[in-house]
Amino acid sequence: MEKEMIKIIDVDGVEREVERVSILAGKDGMRKYLVYTKGETQKSGNKILYIAKVVASKDGYVLDNIADDDEWTTVKKLMSEIVSK
Repeated sequence: MEKEMIKIIDVDGVEREVERVSILAGKDGMRKYLVYTKGETQKSGNKILYIAKVVASKDGYVLDNIADDDEWTTVKKLMSEIVSK
């Protein structure tokens, strides 16, 4: 499978190229989450994954932190549905 590389701008305003792993969509179809990696691995060899909320803005899309516990529960359920398939 070919890697899909995308550019994001981090909180410090630095543009970074990351690998898009997946896009998760909430049941309501309104909320979307980007799952990506910076190519980092844990000592065990597993890739480190990051998840951010995708929010539409006037200039395109921005990534936002998931700060709400209920929203994290939703994201975990979406991820477990993918793993169980």
